Amino acid sequence: MYNMALKIKKYPLLISTIVSCVIIIASLFVLGFKGMNLGVSLGGGTQIEVTMNDGILTSTYTNKIDDVLDKYGLNIDTNFVEDKYNASEKDGEFTRKNLVIQVAKELDETTSSNVKNDIVKTLGVKEDAVELGNIKSSVLSKSVLLLAGAFGILAVAFFLFGFIRYDVFAGISFVLAFLHNIILYLSIVIITRIQLTLSAISAMMFLTLVMTIVLVSIYERYREVSKEQDAAKLSISENMINSEKEIIKPFSIIAVAILVFTLSLLFLPVSRIVIIAVNMLIAFVVTLYTSLLIGPSSYVALLDIREMNRKAILSRNDTVNKSIKKKIKKNNKKSK
Repeated sequence: MYNMALKIKKYPLLISTIVSCVIIIASLFVLGFKGMNLGVSLGGGTQIEVTMNDGILTSTYTNKIDDVLDKYGLNIDTNFVEDKYNASEKDGEFTRKNLVIQVAKELDETTSSNVKNDIVKTLGVKEDAVELGNIKSSVLSKSVLLLAGAFGILAVAFFLFGFIRYDVFAGISFVLAFLHNIILYLSIVIITRIQLTLSAISAMMFLTLVMTIVLVSIYERYREVSKEQDAAKLSISENMINSEKEIIKPFSIIAVAILVFTLSLLFLPVSRIVIIAVNMLIAFVVTLYTSLLIGPSSYVALLDIREMNRKAILSRNDTVNKSIKKKIKKNNKKSK
């Protein structure tokens, strides 16, 4: 089993890089033709408000409206019941319960009118009981810039930590793993057309933090293993495999707990939570992939390059020294 792992470990960075590049390139094609499936919080959309009659379950309204929206290729993003106060000439103010449904797509006037008419007919309510209106994204351009800035600061922080704690190559591998985790996650979300929401991004950032903890643990163990007497007999790759094997065992319990929790969310009858769970599942797989392949493999590759350069310099110095010695011998012979 160990020998098999070692054989696989010889070219993990090359294989994982090819796999990642294929996924990223495919996502660019999908992004160009279909765009990204953004949630209401990120991309805006349409809000439908329906005045609810007493004694009718919210689920009844929601299911019927969902059937209408399905005809137009639309899906409910969020739904909730909202109490509204309305003025009445006879009774003064009174509370009216509204079912509010949000769809992650802005509708034009014609489509909006058709959807409204279909909802009115399906629910059997008056025309003024259904209102449609476009809603803007809750995320401003400033927020996007701040988020991008935060990612940049995190990347610099990861590099500095790796550089100060270990060496410059560890810092580079941290940054590569961090960027790979985010880019590959977004690529898979684009390809699968899973809706991207703020909650999903938060889940992805949490798992990226978990990835960082795993990498730090592996590098710490590698640092200890490298100082042992037997370490000199093994290659850098072999020492890294040994470090990973020791770290994976305790972290596998945490990984299983996160996976079970995420899978349990998929069975909840709330579409919004299911979408978050699917995003978490994608982020979990990507984080596992990055933590065990991209991060350690890139570090090993960089250390191997450094070792090869060091040996090349020593070899070159030996060659130069030999030529100098030969010249000295010749000069000595001539002087004699």
